[in-house]
Amino acid sequence: MTTMDVEEFRIAQFGVRLGTRLEGERAREKLESLLRSLPDEGQVRISLGGLEVLSTSFADELVGRACQHVVDGEFGDRTMVLDTPSLELAEGIDVKLAQRRLAMLCLQDGRWRLVGFHTPVLDETLQRIIEGKQTTARELAEELGLQMSACVNRVARLADLRLIRRRKIGMKGPQDIFEIHSIVGG
Repeated sequence: MTTMDVEEFRIAQFGVRLGTRLEGERAREKLESLLRSLPDEGQVRISLGGLEVLSTSFADELVGRACQHVVDGEFGDRTMVLDTPSLELAEGIDVKLAQRRLAMLCLQDGRWRLVGFHTPVLDETLQRIIEGKQTTARELAEELGLQMSACVNRVARLADLRLIRRRKIGMKGPQDIFEIHSIVGG
């Protein structure tokens, strides 16, 4: 995997107390402009540092809608992650992403967590991928003690949410073989 470009997007540039959907819309325009400017497989790290208040309306308009556009493929293979000094600041984002059935990786105190819609099995699978950096579905299925079909379904869901990257490396019988990469460092 090549080294990807990571650009920081500080939400506090719009103020320390953010509450309206209109403010979120203006911020989203800048966020999406930054996403478009990145090379393929680039990443925006959305920083919540310096914020005092982040309302759910602002969070949904900025992060929820932008995340939906990323998942819908509007930005190619570019991704977004969160970086927060406290999970409390990310609560509004967590709620709004869950309502949209979306999820994002969130870095807090040096540890990656999922916010938004997720299940314990997706958490487990994603953590193994982050720890291993690169694997195949077969290796991951063996490591997790899963049937191949269950592992493939988990990996597909994580890839659909843009939480991991898959790259086709061959075929075995009727099945494609994918190499799986984390979108973040461990």
